[in-house]
Amino acid sequence: MVIEIQHAKTIKRIEHPFRQSLHLPGSKSITLRDFVLASLADGTSEVAYPGICDDTLRMEQALKQLGIPIESDKTSKRIQGQGGTFTTGKVQLHLGLSAASTRLLLALSILRQDKTILDGFPPLRARPNRYLLDALVELGATIEAIDHSYLPISVMGPQQYGSAVSLRGDQSSQYFSALLIIAPLLPQGLQIQVEGELVSKPYIDITIDEMKKFGVTVENDHYQRFFVQPQTYQPANVLVEGDASAASYFAALATLHGGTITVQNLGTSTRQGDFRFFQLCERLGAKVEYQEHTTTITGPPGGKLTPIHEEIDMESMPDVAPTFMMIAPFLPGKTKITGLATLRIKECDRIAVPANHLQRLGIEVIEGEDFIVIGEWNPNTFTPGLSLATYDDHRIAMSFAVLGSKIGHIHILDPDCVNKTYPRFWEDFEKLYSSSVQGLR
Repeated sequence: MVIEIQHAKTIKRIEHPFRQSLHLPGSKSITLRDFVLASLADGTSEVAYPGICDDTLRMEQALKQLGIPIESDKTSKRIQGQGGTFTTGKVQLHLGLSAASTRLLLALSILRQDKTILDGFPPLRARPNRYLLDALVELGATIEAIDHSYLPISVMGPQQYGSAVSLRGDQSSQYFSALLIIAPLLPQGLQIQVEGELVSKPYIDITIDEMKKFGVTVENDHYQRFFVQPQTYQPANVLVEGDASAASYFAALATLHGGTITVQNLGTSTRQGDFRFFQLCERLGAKVEYQEHTTTITGPPGGKLTPIHEEIDMESMPDVAPTFMMIAPFLPGKTKITGLATLRIKECDRIAVPANHLQRLGIEVIEGEDFIVIGEWNPNTFTPGLSLATYDDHRIAMSFAVLGSKIGHIHILDPDCVNKTYPRFWEDFEKLYSSSVQGLR
């Protein structure tokens, strides 16, 4: 019998401080929004330094299938917007693992009178879209979906559009971003009423900021109501800044090892909520030098962290919560991280999977519906050489690389899943070992 050995990445300890400068990939969140906004503009836009990864390539291919001409060179994409007009006839789109692309394109599809069918790989099929689909039906769309929630989903736009929807705020900010982006093209515009508290507000801020770059304004009534009047998107030349979620891994590495990381294309001009991860590292004893477009972080000497005694609420930056989970085992006592409700419906369950892996590594964990409590790492209870599944989740792979750099001797299965958002991650990660070997202090 032949036993197939799954590809794995072995993570070794980083033994010494390091000093490294990195150019982050362009923000995936901003890139996806800019691609869609450019496609809706009436004329040609240029998106410079976009994030190039599986998610954004899926979006680019989908837009091309919808009749949007896109040209590429080494540093930019030129997108010839059609003012909200798309190709005719049935179109089938495959979105891989990209939930953000799926939600944006579900909304975009109601601008077409013909059928648009969206599908993806099994993990994407498992992610719910019910509340967004309910809103699209309120706007007049015809939807066919498994349990009115799951891919594959068929969408047809209406003859007459509604002008108001009500949407639960505690599910996904992507639903709101998708609706906001198509809102100015609806005949009467759109009013969105938020039911309850809106999660992940920084992502809404990103959407509104990018819409403004293309000439459209949004009325935001304290995140409880949004109103967008009928408007026309204007072509724009935009520059995509570095991805703040990607920056979190290197901020954490610098903090844990007393190293220094400079990110060259992300600074105080950003509206990305995950940029606040640097402030969290400062609370742990790191020193951060902020400039408009660059940020340098230096961890505390010897990686000796300053304890945080209160709960850590990460509701506003859920994508980097797994990163902080990998710092928690090196803090004294037990660390409680809250505000994690949306992590249950990501690429995998980002509470349950880290909890299971940390427990296998000998770390005490208490798992709640929307929180996690993580105890201290004890080298005496650590079993080296464990293989950890990533479940097609790029953030599981990258966050456990952070942990592995401190404890060593773990194997991350399917490491290429990082291609979803950060294809260059392992190359950039290895740079820290080479500078560490040189004994930089």
